[in-house]
Amino acid sequence: MMEKTFLEETTATLTAQRKELIDALAANNAAFRQLAGASGEIGDTVDEASGTVDRKMLETIGAKDMNRLQLIDSALARIRQGKYGLCMKCGKSIPEERLRALPHALLCIKCKSEDERRNR
Repeated sequence: MMEKTFLEETTATLTAQRKELIDALAANNAAFRQLAGASGEIGDTVDEASGTVDRKMLETIGAKDMNRLQLIDSALARIRQGKYGLCMKCGKSIPEERLRALPHALLCIKCKSEDERRNR
């Protein structure tokens, strides 16, 4: 069982990270809308290519941020359910040092290493 103080600190950290991501997604969405609106203007081929690259980059950033947001929400849900800090694969405790470094970690180091080896 995790210490109450650690869980409170982790909840505060995850909540702050969640707010930052939501703010970043909102800013990216505004930038994306601005880029999409600018695409109707007359421009040369270089401007069009640059706009396409910018849109693709914003889409990629948005997808990564959305994934991270889901991981954070999942971690917060596990804290509420009393399941935080348990590996989703083997069920063993995830070391506190790992959770401090990556508060939304789903797997212990051993299971994560095995997953990465398998996915190579």
